[in-house]
Amino acid sequence: MKRLPLILAAVAVVLAGVAFWLAGRQRVAADSTAVASAPPLPVARPTKPEPTPPPLVKEVVTTIPPPAVVTKPAPSPPARKFPPPPQYPPIKVDPEKQAVEEVALNLRSFGQRFGGNPVGTNAEIVRALMGENEGRATYLPPEQRKLNGNGELIDRWGTPYFFHSESATETEVRSAGPDKTLWTIDDIVSK
Repeated sequence: MKRLPLILAAVAVVLAGVAFWLAGRQRVAADSTAVASAPPLPVARPTKPEPTPPPLVKEVVTTIPPPAVVTKPAPSPPARKFPPPPQYPPIKVDPEKQAVEEVALNLRSFGQRFGGNPVGTNAEIVRALMGENEGRATYLPPEQRKLNGNGELIDRWGTPYFFHSESATETEVRSAGPDKTLWTIDDIVSK
């Protein structure tokens, strides 16, 4: 019973919509009959356009050539003179200093791969550089293998190099120099 009012309201809405629709159709039909019975509208006939009168003065167009312009090329700037490059004296390469640097470079390469430089005596360090290490890697090329009877790496004067570990990755390499005595003024040092 509760639904009955809802149903009646819905039916009333539908009936109102149909009535509205029918009223609109009747009005359209009445308008169309009124249009059909109306007298026809007059049709406008096209008119001829009036001709435009010709212009009173004829336009004369003459072309005048532009005046000849003679231009001179811009003067080129004077050539710039640069001073000659400086002449430096030739670099003197000390073969023993270079040999010490190469040994130090080999130690750094070893240290980068294994996380630290080899430590110990000259002979122990040389063995590590020649392949007695975890990776069996050689860091002392044959042309640098100048060894004495004890297996120590020697300089060109026959004195063993002195290796001083300053940290795990930094080792000082010292050659005694021509006087063959360590800790003198002619020592050759590299880190």
